[in-house]
Amino acid sequence: MSQLLLATEGGQVVAFDTATQEHRCVFHSSDDEAMMGIEIVGPHLYVASLSRLYKLRLDDASRVAQTRLYDPTPDFHQMSFVDGFLYLTATKTNEVWLFDESLRLSRVHRIDPPDPRRKIEYKKNYNHLNHIVREGDRFYLSLNWFTTTQYANSGVLVTDLDLEEIERFEFGWEIHDFQFLDGKRIAICATSSKGKRVRHPYRSGLMVEGELVFEHDAEEAFCKGIAHDEDHIYLCGGRKMERRHRKNSSSIVYVLRRDNYSLVGTFESTDIKAIKGATRLPDPVR
Repeated sequence: MSQLLLATEGGQVVAFDTATQEHRCVFHSSDDEAMMGIEIVGPHLYVASLSRLYKLRLDDASRVAQTRLYDPTPDFHQMSFVDGFLYLTATKTNEVWLFDESLRLSRVHRIDPPDPRRKIEYKKNYNHLNHIVREGDRFYLSLNWFTTTQYANSGVLVTDLDLEEIERFEFGWEIHDFQFLDGKRIAICATSSKGKRVRHPYRSGLMVEGELVFEHDAEEAFCKGIAHDEDHIYLCGGRKMERRHRKNSSSIVYVLRRDNYSLVGTFESTDIKAIKGATRLPDPVR
């Protein structure tokens, strides 16, 4: 089992011991916005709220730097560190923002809508970019909205290392945290409330290579982030509540065996609010 760092609703970063289930808040943003992206880079921890990016010391979570509070909010989601830059998805603006290690904004790259030739006014969140990850010489971006139909199937945008589009392929529905594990493509499949007239299977869980290998009650919880160690996969999220009450949602973590995706156990806490991002602390050097 491992030590995780969790980005949560209410602006907290929580250290969580998966073996003892002990937990403590190590950082609390004064902005009180949901924490989303979280990434460890050497001795530092980078964490993003919806409207600001923070750089913290990993050993004591003290603040090193922060960006200004962007208004209107870009709705930052998740991030990856590649070749000296943080690649951060901005969902509301359908962009990828690149920051250097000092949190200077270096570049903003816009992602095309599902059909850029279509002469309509796209809604905000027309892609709902969730996660960006590098694999080999490609970037893979989670597209929650793959076509021009919202609440239908999701997909993945593949780009070169300059973020120029190569292809898009369909993968799951309302996906979060698409990544590669053990040579396989994995992601969380979620689902909105039935009142939004979803146009996909009303099911939630872990998808591996197009198959839902672990499923939880779609009415019970939502998951946003994946972390893993040698033996386990951790699906992290919270209890479902109306969006206006989501800051009060308690956290939930499904612990799965990495070799067969079976459920080992479930952790819940009202002290930890709904989890939006998760990462594993590196093992101590011996």
